[in-house]
Amino acid sequence: MSGARQQHAAELVTVRKEMNAHGAMTVEAVDSNATRHIAEYETSQLQSTLQQLPAGASVPLELRPVGTRGNVWRATALARPRQ
Repeated sequence: MSGARQQHAAELVTVRKEMNAHGAMTVEAVDSNATRHIAEYETSQLQSTLQQLPAGASVPLELRPVGTRGNVWRATALARPRQ
């Protein structure tokens, strides 16, 4: 297995619930209206950046699922939105 970070497609998401004291936040994918519960972050810098976002803010994020069950996601990077 390679040590390189796997690339994931970016999606534009809107913050629905700001990050709480436990580091979790809820976003909605703009294109699909799917809810994503983000509970892990690739870096502390990314977590700090996302922590500053108010509800209603939209940002392009790379996300990947955590585990095989549930709706928990890891934010891996801020990205450029798809064209």
